[in-house]
Amino acid sequence: MPFYQRGLLYLTRKRAKSILLLMIFLFVNSMILGTNMILHAAQSTEAAMKKKTKAKAVCEMTDAGQPVTEEDARGIGNLDAVTSINRMGQQAAYLPELLPVTGNTSTEADNQKVSLLSFDDMETDSPFADQSFRLTEGRLIGPESRYCAVVNQGFAQANELKVGDTFSLENEEGKKTTVEIIGEYLAGNETRQEKENLALYRQENQVYIDNTAYLELFGEKGFYKLSAYVSQPELLDSLAGEMQEIVGEKAEITTSDTLYQQMKAPLTQITRVVSLMRLLAFGTGTAVVSLLLCMWMRSRQKEMAVFLSMGEGKSVIFWQALLESAVVFLLALLGACVLGTAASGWMQELLLATVDTGASLTVTLQAGDIAQLLGIGGAVVGIGVLLSLIPVLRSNPKDILSRMEG
Repeated sequence: MPFYQRGLLYLTRKRAKSILLLMIFLFVNSMILGTNMILHAAQSTEAAMKKKTKAKAVCEMTDAGQPVTEEDARGIGNLDAVTSINRMGQQAAYLPELLPVTGNTSTEADNQKVSLLSFDDMETDSPFADQSFRLTEGRLIGPESRYCAVVNQGFAQANELKVGDTFSLENEEGKKTTVEIIGEYLAGNETRQEKENLALYRQENQVYIDNTAYLELFGEKGFYKLSAYVSQPELLDSLAGEMQEIVGEKAEITTSDTLYQQMKAPLTQITRVVSLMRLLAFGTGTAVVSLLLCMWMRSRQKEMAVFLSMGEGKSVIFWQALLESAVVFLLALLGACVLGTAASGWMQELLLATVDTGASLTVTLQAGDIAQLLGIGGAVVGIGVLLSLIPVLRSNPKDILSRMEG
């Protein structure tokens, strides 16, 4: 009779033992699968956090006479680690058709100008991103914006403007460009300003424009600041070095991944605890399964010695024992998958209630979790069977039979 047939018949004949082993495997598999699911969810969440937290290297000029040029910006934007850049410029401009908001009667040039601040994306790096300013109407400037402006609500009211209207800006050399108002904002400190402030320094006259319009007016004057964003915060230090090589000594490079580190801390705590739980589940499962199989194999030593004396190879005995445990293990694996799917929602709620990661944590059963369970659980089965068969495989069949007869 082939060894695999003998193994299956043994499982059906010893139902009580098979059911007990199935329960143990089900418990061990459920523990391992649960920890695998949580670790997989933590890894996915960490990958999402890297993009969400917008870790960045900031390049800021140190000498007003040497700004960050458009050529510098292109070079930084082409670096492998960089996913996007945000160029920031600041200059003063005239309003050929409008009047700035001012309570000062001075005839100085600064009392006839507005302050222009340019961005590629105001939602990621601006006073609006950190909620210092509040958008009251419309939208902010984004990567797709062309010849757009976000103006102060007081400026719009003073000049009877609304979202959708256009107005002109003019630089010192008389070059003009026209922008469309796409949003209005309030800073909150408009009423607390000194009336004597010149127009250029009043909050109402801070106009935010996109870099297409900015470069048309002030292309040769460059940018005072540039942020380069990465999807892998661990690359920030090397990125900072590459950026420093591009801009030389005219700008200082700093890195910022504080938000990522704050969000990562509780996730790291979860990962360490769950990894320890998985290791304990593996160790405990291996010990319990090995002890149980050792007890059963001890009672089967006579049976195995008879097979060996009849010419069966020791490898056949090993494969039969491994097959018996593997069948029970696979049945327990199916049961663990059912339990894991049913308990995924409960595990997710428990984790979110215990530790706030600041990001979504979704616990689901995936093919990778099952593959890991097969590997770890297979190791438990293999180690348990091997340890239980060592006394049989190392002894002579005659010695076993004589000992059993005695």
